[in-house]
Amino acid sequence: MSKPTKKVMDPRCLQGLEEHPETFCPLAVLRLKAIRNAGKELSEEEEAALPGCPWAVNHQLANYCFFKYITEYVDDKTPSDTEIASLNNISVDTVKKTEKSALTKIRATAEVKALKDLHGGDPIMEDGADEDGYKVHR
Repeated sequence: MSKPTKKVMDPRCLQGLEEHPETFCPLAVLRLKAIRNAGKELSEEEEAALPGCPWAVNHQLANYCFFKYITEYVDDKTPSDTEIASLNNISVDTVKKTEKSALTKIRATAEVKALKDLHGGDPIMEDGADEDGYKVHR
């Protein structure tokens, strides 16, 4: 029986770990407790001032480590707005607002404009096309 292989840690880890944590990350736990104890949804500036790891995610099996979560628990299915909100300790409305802002920025890029031109001016993303508020044409 072979020993499970360790996953190499992302260099952005504040603890400087070389491998994914095998126990709860203390810096992630610190950040999540600070967010929970805030009593309100924080602005980006307020959250940036909190102690702990900004990469913390609300997922015990990943030991609250974003990098472990992405490597070991994300599959090809896009997480729902509810899952994203839960992982990041924010409201679903904030997720939707962030997605809308991101899509607006994406639509303004030269690459998307070039794709639109390539398709004869037909939109490659439409607002309100499905329950998530957008649809990507392939």
